[in-house]
Amino acid sequence: MAASTKYRAWDDYFIPGTTVLRNKFTSPAEPFGITDAAELAEREAQFARIRLIELSETPIRGDFDYDHMKAIHRHIFSDVYEWAGEERTAPIGFMTKDGHAYYGAGAALTAAAEAEYAKIAKADFLRNMAIDQFVSELAERWGELNVIHSFREGNTRAQFVFFTQLCNQAGYSLDANAFQPGNPLRDEFVRARFHSQDTGSNAQLARVLTEMIIPLD
Repeated sequence: MAASTKYRAWDDYFIPGTTVLRNKFTSPAEPFGITDAAELAEREAQFARIRLIELSETPIRGDFDYDHMKAIHRHIFSDVYEWAGEERTAPIGFMTKDGHAYYGAGAALTAAAEAEYAKIAKADFLRNMAIDQFVSELAERWGELNVIHSFREGNTRAQFVFFTQLCNQAGYSLDANAFQPGNPLRDEFVRARFHSQDTGSNAQLARVLTEMIIPLD
C-alpha cells in the first residue's frame, strides 16, 4: 500500500500504542519495527551517516527540483522508513512542532514546494551571482523550503545535501564542519531557521549562511 494512502493522520506514522515511528527493523515480536525510541534513533543515525557519506562522494544527479530533493531523502532514509522520499500526508491543516509553524499536508504543501523549486530554476540555479546576492537567494529558498517541511522526518539532512550540491554547481562551497555538533554556527543556524519561521524574514538566516559559504575559486 502506498505511503500516500496509508498515512492519513499524524499518528498513522507511529507504531500502534507508541510515539515511535514505524520502521523497517521488524521482527516477529515487533512487526511494525523496533519500539525503543533511543535504539531507533541510534540505528537511523548510523544508516543515515553511511548514506550521507555516499552522497558526498557520489551526488545524486538531478535538476534541483522536487524530484531531486525526494531522491536525496529516499537515499538517506530508505534503510529505515518505507516512506523515505515521500511527501508527508499528515497532518492536514495547520501544523506546529516545538512551537513553530509549518505547512499542513496536502495540495497547498505540494504547490508551495513546487513553487520554491521553480524559483531556483528561474534564478538559473543561483549561478553567476556575487556572494552577497547568492547568500541572500540561498537563504530565501532554504528558509521557505524548511517551513514547507516536505517529509515526516529527516528534512534538515536532506536539505543540507540538496543545498550543498546547489552551492557547488554555482561555484560556492557550504562548510560541512559548520553543521557538526558542538560548532556554535550550528546552533546559530538552527535559531535562524526558527526565526525565519516565526517572522517570515530570512535575513538572519542569510547572516549565518554568510559565515558558512566559501567561494570555490
